[in-house]
Amino acid sequence: MDRLLSPLIPSDMLTEPTLPTLPTPPIGSPFISQVNQQFYVDHRNLEPLKAFVQSNQQCSAIFNQLTGSKHEIPGRCEELKQLNKNIEERVIRGALMTPEVQQIHDYAQQLQNYVFGLESKIGKLKLQLMSRIETSQSLMGRAMQILVAEKLVDWLIKQKEISCGPRAAIKKHYDLLDVMDHEFEECGQQISILLNIVSQLHSIIDNTTPDLFGRLHKSRNDLIQNTRQFVWQSLVIAVQPPVVLVKCRGSDSHRSTRFPCKTELRLLGGEALGVRQQCSKVRVEIINEEMARKIQQDPCQSATIEQSFHLIYNEAKFQVDPPTGLQLSPVCRASFDRIRLVENAVATKRSATENGFEEKKGTRRSKVSSLRYYLAYQIELTGHHYIEVSGYKLSLPVAALVHSSLEAEASLFWNRSFAEGVRSSFIFLGISFHLFFLKTGILSVVPDNVSWERVRNALNLKFMSLIQEPQDVKELTVDPPEPRELSEENLEHLARRLCVVDGMVHKRNFFNKTVAHKENKVQDGSPVACVFYEWFYKCASMVNKYMQEQWNDGLITGFCSKEDSERNLRSVVQPTMLIRFSDLVIGYLKISCKLPDHRVVHYETEAEKMPIGTSIADAIRCNPTFAFIQNIFPNRRVSLLWQDRERVEETRGENWNQAMPPGYFDTVYSLESKPVAAIDSS
Repeated sequence: MDRLLSPLIPSDMLTEPTLPTLPTPPIGSPFISQVNQQFYVDHRNLEPLKAFVQSNQQCSAIFNQLTGSKHEIPGRCEELKQLNKNIEERVIRGALMTPEVQQIHDYAQQLQNYVFGLESKIGKLKLQLMSRIETSQSLMGRAMQILVAEKLVDWLIKQKEISCGPRAAIKKHYDLLDVMDHEFEECGQQISILLNIVSQLHSIIDNTTPDLFGRLHKSRNDLIQNTRQFVWQSLVIAVQPPVVLVKCRGSDSHRSTRFPCKTELRLLGGEALGVRQQCSKVRVEIINEEMARKIQQDPCQSATIEQSFHLIYNEAKFQVDPPTGLQLSPVCRASFDRIRLVENAVATKRSATENGFEEKKGTRRSKVSSLRYYLAYQIELTGHHYIEVSGYKLSLPVAALVHSSLEAEASLFWNRSFAEGVRSSFIFLGISFHLFFLKTGILSVVPDNVSWERVRNALNLKFMSLIQEPQDVKELTVDPPEPRELSEENLEHLARRLCVVDGMVHKRNFFNKTVAHKENKVQDGSPVACVFYEWFYKCASMVNKYMQEQWNDGLITGFCSKEDSERNLRSVVQPTMLIRFSDLVIGYLKISCKLPDHRVVHYETEAEKMPIGTSIADAIRCNPTFAFIQNIFPNRRVSLLWQDRERVEETRGENWNQAMPPGYFDTVYSLESKPVAAIDSS
């Protein structure tokens, strides 16, 4: 009997078939441990990206079971068809219900029930998979919330504040993008997995099940739309342009900026979503604030280029850096190293004559310096799964000027450091999320009162940035030494000058409070009032030009009052000097000295009268006034000012000799016969 049945019924069909159990797909995410995951893990206590990864693994496992069951049904149905045909043939031959036919009939019935079970299971798996896909989309939203609306936004806020800081601080902050780049790529991989599952599911779920088909169609559209949103938010202006773009004067054939503007657009992640492989060129234009306002509302609209200026060398293509052992993933960026600002002479002349009257001297310059411009980066990207994004990304505000303007520089410094960003909400899968849009200048709220803690940090960063500003275009290719920070004593002195009240600084004290004066060299020489920001910037400029190395070595005290300097010098024993900035006259240095007879005197000299290329060390070393000084405050040898430094030899013409006080660099005559510094008794 067994031998007769064996050709018709395989031995593995003599018992009821069992549903196959497919293994869970391997885990490839570095964010989770290498263990098998169970279905329906509670994601509430997991990090969003980890939960998203695990939910996708569950989707993959269910999808594999679904496709396995779908592929099994045709074979089982064909097998059932053959069994029924065999039974019919035996009945026709008159076999009736012999034991052999009965056994085949029973097995056919079992197989038919099994097929019905598979179909029922497929229906349940479809529902189960759709629910799991919707869960994954919700977890995707949470992961986007963490990556974009929290981590990236925090980075952007810090970038806004640090964009006026020194190069080392900007570079350190820039390097933080490497970790986020890896996290964005990991999230992009999971989005790609989910997109693949949803796309393949379209061949399984059709309009014969309207409810499921409608849910799937909505999920697919939402997923594609929010993937585009994710890719758009992954584009970051990693290197902001400088706050002021100044066009050099010169011939009309070369009316462009003295120093090229460097900026960079970076794509975080994008490999798994296919965006990096299809990156196009990026073009940068300069636009006015009115146009920036429109683009802020709709990044996809066309930008109207500013009429007064235009940019050259303003195109670049995304490039992927070769992988290195130091990077988590290769960097994809579009770098602009040579952007220059060019004035449109025709438009400038036309705008000057359109007013119909002659503007008062200085009025137009003040008006122009108050205008704000933005760099608009035109982007078009495509990727897998209908991922297409295009539009404009806006830089932080800049000033575009024909002449340099300290007022514009200071205004943008305050704006970038303290402007409040505006969080704008968007709906993702029925959940309200908040994205941070950097709106500065007229597009943001700049508070009148700022906490001293924030102001002191901003002043410290700005001072370090100012003292390492390049004096020549060649210096752009050289990494300057990391500047020394302001000391606590310096910051306390600045707080007193800014009139900090209850831990708050008012904006008007920075821009309008008179703290020093300067000579009016054009008219009668009467003093001209100088406000805080002018005095602060001038002090940094003196360090930049004449004492940068000495400042970095801690030999210059800097911001210090007369009373504090006297108190400090009374605590030392040997003749000692203390170099500080004048609180009364802008651009002047005070050299406070403790004499051998224990008196404390203050010498005052104008830094700008030192020839270009010389330093404070040269001035002090060549001056017999300070021959008896042994130390520089607090307790360091005064020779450290010039030790191990190259002394710059400069031939000074008659003009320099006339500009300097008599005997300023004279090492032969005594101080009595040729005074070189005025003693400040005030």
